Amino acid sequence: MSLGYRPLTQYINEKRISRNEPVVNHKRVLRIMRQNGLLSNAYSKKTNKYNSYSGDDHKRHKNHIRQRFTTDRPLQKIGTDVTEARWGRKSTDERIFISLFLDFYSGEILSYSISLHPTTEFVMESLYPVMKRAEGVSYLTTIHSDQGIQYQSGKYQKALRKANIRQSMSRKGTPYDNSPTESVIHKMKIGTVLNNSYATQSELEIAVKKWIHYYNYKRIRQSNEWKTPIEFRESYVSKNA
Repeated sequence: MSLGYRPLTQYINEKRISRNEPVVNHKRVLRIMRQNGLLSNAYSKKTNKYNSYSGDDHKRHKNHIRQRFTTDRPLQKIGTDVTEARWGRKSTDERIFISLFLDFYSGEILSYSISLHPTTEFVMESLYPVMKRAEGVSYLTTIHSDQGIQYQSGKYQKALRKANIRQSMSRKGTPYDNSPTESVIHKMKIGTVLNNSYATQSELEIAVKKWIHYYNYKRIRQSNEWKTPIEFRESYVSKNA
């Protein structure tokens, strides 16, 4: 899995501290990685983004997040999006669609689903576990998306209303309105299709599932006080139990 120089510095220093050795500066790690060609250039690669916008025929919702992504509690602000990934010759006949829901608090991928077709049912499959988890919170949950046809569907919007979850939508053609979700999707592609090729659909799906598990349980984040998304969420729960 790809790892930036700052998380790598944190890992190295944890080991050095356990051995009573002096810590190293992140600039030194960056210099060594650059000298040995270990820095990934995948972050600058452009990828085709799946676009499910269907026009203004359906009911759209206002942008309640307005790029205010920071929150001090889990399940208060959640982002969702659909992306595609390809295997084999990477034609339109060799692609899967991935729907995921991201907690802006910890960066945890709360739920995901994989399908050959980007239907509303496919998105609902990943929505239901999030709705279940949000049942017990004492504050308003907002789920933010783009203006994709799945999020404009009556079934999706009715489910959110029934669960007392507020729906929020990005402005048309403004990916920055959902940048935390876009960022994690790009990281997932770096860890899978941007640096690897997969001969079969099964190989690709296994790679995506492994990456999501790695991201939630192994990948530390500076914004999480150098904890993984799962650890950061669990630390909140233990402090507020």
